[in-house]
Amino acid sequence: MTQHVIQPTHEQQCAIDTAQHGQSFKVVAYAGTGKTTTLQMISNALPNKRGMYLAFNKAIANEAKDKFHGRVDSRTFHSLAFRSVPREITDKLRLPRLSPSFLAKEYRLEPITLRRLMSGRYEKYTLMPSRLASLVTNAVGYFCSTSSQYPAPRHIQAPSWLHADDIDTLQKHLYPFLERRWLESIHPQHQAGIGHDIYLKLWALSNPIIPADYVLFDEAQDADPLMLGILLQQQQTQVIYVGDAHQQIYAWRGAINAMQQLPLPESRLTTSFRFGEDIAQVANLLLSGLKENVPLLGNPKRTSRAVNVPHSKKRDAILCRTNARAMELLLSGLVNGDKVGLQADQTRLSRFIDAATLLKQGKRVTDVPELAWFNSWNDVHEYCETHEGSDIKPLVRLVDDHGTTPLKNALHKITPLAEADYVISTAHKAKGLEWDRVHIEDDYQFKINPHDYKISDEELRLLYVACTRAKDTLNIHHIYDLIQRLKQSPPNMKK
Repeated sequence: MTQHVIQPTHEQQCAIDTAQHGQSFKVVAYAGTGKTTTLQMISNALPNKRGMYLAFNKAIANEAKDKFHGRVDSRTFHSLAFRSVPREITDKLRLPRLSPSFLAKEYRLEPITLRRLMSGRYEKYTLMPSRLASLVTNAVGYFCSTSSQYPAPRHIQAPSWLHADDIDTLQKHLYPFLERRWLESIHPQHQAGIGHDIYLKLWALSNPIIPADYVLFDEAQDADPLMLGILLQQQQTQVIYVGDAHQQIYAWRGAINAMQQLPLPESRLTTSFRFGEDIAQVANLLLSGLKENVPLLGNPKRTSRAVNVPHSKKRDAILCRTNARAMELLLSGLVNGDKVGLQADQTRLSRFIDAATLLKQGKRVTDVPELAWFNSWNDVHEYCETHEGSDIKPLVRLVDDHGTTPLKNALHKITPLAEADYVISTAHKAKGLEWDRVHIEDDYQFKINPHDYKISDEELRLLYVACTRAKDTLNIHHIYDLIQRLKQSPPNMKK
């Protein structure tokens, strides 16, 4: 642990003072504003109390261990649950999982013909047994992320392009199988493997008490209902929720924004240590689009620049919206002989490419959600032309343009991050990271008309995360017109 003492800023001191009163509260920490340092200061101000730092993944929890004094335990929710759930349940982690096809045979599932919307009209569509089994398995996982006490038909998530009546029919039809799968998962003698979500849910259902006087819950904006439910049950424990509502970019994974939803007192960290005023101004324009009225302040000791340069070789990271664009840039970089690092979801990309190969060969896919609904690659093409299918269209085009083999080969030629000339990343994967020189790519989604612009809150949050990764130079060439338009809509910010 570092020995030199850092003097808290006025804002950090406010957070420390609030913590010492012993009530639960939230710390709204903008990008780069010294969140981890502030948590250290809070724990140092509570030397005689037992603390618990809770993170979403093991790597962050382990990294935090060295940052806090000995009376603060750093853990994930899963590690707390693992200790408390009976060993015969956690032993099931080592057993083989049931594949959808095995589960379909075991449950004697039969094909079901329903109606799906394609190109503006409904047509008949048959859901095969293995696909139905996948729906049941996914429903168990979804139920585990909620605060519900018992599985219900609503936990079976059918695609929205099915006819509304058929979604209801499908949920009612599959519910007995969902209930059976859940009860088998928590039965010590049932010989099928489980995922980590099962024992976490069992622990949550036992009304657990976290062994600490106070909890520091990091990245609280990404909490799912299950985690939030566990923390709200801690009646005798002070819970300090820490995060940035505007960095919530996982709503599609079931995250609910605790930073906005919880009616608790709050203190704020608004001065960034990472970048200077120029980059803070870009961030503030994006925040104004999100109706935020408290500005992010740049570090007065840092000189940062926001630049509008079409093709700059001076970049340490290129931040894309999609995995598909990251792959395109990887391919072009390799052609140029660049040593390219990739901070994207390589596993997901690889599995998508493998699944596309199978569909092109006329085989079915069950374990890649984006492609599991389709009987052929032609079926995928048809779906891409619908509004629902627009999100996978770039990946499908990538496969069509380059072929699956060259794409797989490119993934094998990635340079380790530390040795790369530059890093290509998605904004999602860049969260929590920083680089000196950041280039924003051209695949973010917004529309600009002569008198108006359209951009979703989700996209504004993603751009806010991407732009605040830069320390020295932020290249906003591809979003320059959006930034100019946001300037014309005066931000309603308190000074």
